[in-house]
Amino acid sequence: MTTTTQEDIEHYVRSAAQMASLPLADAQVQRVAVHLARTKALAESLLAFPLPDDTEPAEVYCPAPFPPGRE
Repeated sequence: MTTTTQEDIEHYVRSAAQMASLPLADAQVQRVAVHLARTKALAESLLAFPLPDDTEPAEVYCPAPFPPGRE
């Protein structure tokens, strides 16, 4: 995987915001970049987990009621 710096992520956030005509202040860009970097780290950890080729996804995801015991 390639190394991505905080500056790279901030540049991406600024570019994406500009394309979406979304005005962001510098502080907002930094906060979005922090969250994007965290998301990237989570995705990398999931992608690094080895799975056999014959692994299949679950058919249906049904989250448990929250709080537990209420339906």
